[in-house]
Amino acid sequence: MAIRDIPWWARIALKILFSRLPVSYGFWRKIGLFRHGEMNNPEKAIQTFEKYFERAQSYGLTPTNFSSLELGPGDSILSAIVAKAYGARNVMLLDAGKFADSDIDGCKNVVKLLEQKGIKAPDLSNAKNLENVLDKVSATYLTSGTESLKDIPAKSIDFFWSQVVFEHIPRGEFMLFLKSLRRIVSDEAVGVHSIDFRDHLGGSLNNLRISEKIWESNFFSSSGFYTNRIRPNEMLLYFKRAGFDVEVIDQTYWPQIPTKRKYFAKQFQEMAEESFLVSEIEVILKPSKNYKE
Repeated sequence: MAIRDIPWWARIALKILFSRLPVSYGFWRKIGLFRHGEMNNPEKAIQTFEKYFERAQSYGLTPTNFSSLELGPGDSILSAIVAKAYGARNVMLLDAGKFADSDIDGCKNVVKLLEQKGIKAPDLSNAKNLENVLDKVSATYLTSGTESLKDIPAKSIDFFWSQVVFEHIPRGEFMLFLKSLRRIVSDEAVGVHSIDFRDHLGGSLNNLRISEKIWESNFFSSSGFYTNRIRPNEMLLYFKRAGFDVEVIDQTYWPQIPTKRKYFAKQFQEMAEESFLVSEIEVILKPSKNYKE
């Protein structure tokens, strides 16, 4: 049976079980059970950074001597190399744990691909480990999630971006995260973010079947399938309350709600149908000029 054929409830049970085995994250990544994105692929890392960077430039980002922050780099720090090659003076990578692959062959392959595109890339020929690479591209890798935002100076970030990350920030600290993020972005900063509202259990909304008490418990939230279940309009409101101007630049819809509403937990039963039809959005965030803490 292929992984895609495993029912959503069985995936939850398996991930709860496997996440508690005394096995390293690196092993699970190799077999594809737990992964934090696909950015350890050099071509993918370049293409993804270029996409978000181009978006930001079209909304006013100065394309040289900028400071960059990627939220949730996951399995790779490759985007930091790309950011440096595209003119970043320094790069911040922020995650909830030290998930990045320590093998630096991918880092050197990124340099080769950039040079093939005619882009001057950092010299990593003498780099021997991940720390060497980070030093050579003026990058800082922070791995304590919301807590690590305290280590970034106020108004120091010009370009901040993420690829399906916001839905993974714990609901209980979501507003704190946004307010901490608002503190560190410069007055002219531009953020580009894609957000996935599917359940990460097979691409539906089966996560909405489970009560808040159980879903937000440490037993569930630490098992590798957690999303905060914040609905699209609610998330946009949170961005505004935290001091960001928000523009939705792309949306993907389901033709109909993919999971029958009668199975939803009580807290979702009374929400409007539109809360469940948007599967993914891409937003531009800019610091609001009228924001006061």
